[in-house]
Amino acid sequence: MDQDLKRIASELRLFQDSRERIRAQLASCQRQQEDIPMKKTLLKTRIPLIAAAVILAMAFTLTAGAVAVQFFRNDIIVDSREDIPDSADGSTPSAVGITSPSGNSPFTLEEMIESSRFKSDGWSSKETIGGGGLVYGYNQWDDFKLIDNDPALRSRLVSRADGAEKMEYTAENPASLMDTLTGRVTCDLSWMGEHYNYVPDGNFTYVVTDPEGGYVCELLSALYAKPDGSGYVKITLSNTIPKDNYATPTYVIDGSYETAYYYTNSDGYEFLVKMHNGNIWADCTTNCASASLFGAYLTQDEIEDILDNLQLSIQE
Repeated sequence: MDQDLKRIASELRLFQDSRERIRAQLASCQRQQEDIPMKKTLLKTRIPLIAAAVILAMAFTLTAGAVAVQFFRNDIIVDSREDIPDSADGSTPSAVGITSPSGNSPFTLEEMIESSRFKSDGWSSKETIGGGGLVYGYNQWDDFKLIDNDPALRSRLVSRADGAEKMEYTAENPASLMDTLTGRVTCDLSWMGEHYNYVPDGNFTYVVTDPEGGYVCELLSALYAKPDGSGYVKITLSNTIPKDNYATPTYVIDGSYETAYYYTNSDGYEFLVKMHNGNIWADCTTNCASASLFGAYLTQDEIEDILDNLQLSIQE
């Protein structure tokens, strides 16, 4: 299977519009948000405490007498639009986001490989230095300096005129990328390497610093395929500097996806798992960090096995 993946990766050439379609859809995390007018009435009696509990869900880990607290900001599942709460003090915006599936069939493995290899294939090209926009204002870059072009672990320093920098890495094996992260969000990919086949060169990380050298954000993207090639999963980790304002809660109406539920993994992190028309999403979002799976043709048990064996760690 490894040789098949290498052959597919080396021979693939998608049309530009297909490539852009994949990137655009992945960037939006398959979300279609619609503005829903909120009723200017009193709080509904059934939902507010439940919604607040979900928004502020906490995982407590006792370590050396200290308590580590995680505030999860995952989408909130409600029975219907009428169950989306109003705000008694009027602080809730007049519109909220509702996440729903697009209904599209999953991307093929070949399409995912082509999209994920964009950085590696263009490592010596200025055309591939974009990205890093987890924080507003850090998506456009001017130039880069190639540091290493060894497929085992490529590296380059991307820069712009104001002094901001982005250290980028790609690797044949995503496990080689873990030490390039800062430790604010991390995982262990050993189990994935034993049960799935990594896609050669379909993996990258970056760490962004501001003009004064201060931390801005970081991201890991790693693509794996099932051994028989029948499905795939992309693992994404990200972290940003604290935000002054956080987005209002986004809601999922029960029944809009074929499957949608919360799952707390063996490390105590809560994920919202969604499945629809062969697509799968699993997202854990906190104040500053996010860990997610995006893939196709995985069973519920397979998703939960991956989440339980990531050894995820978020430091906030």
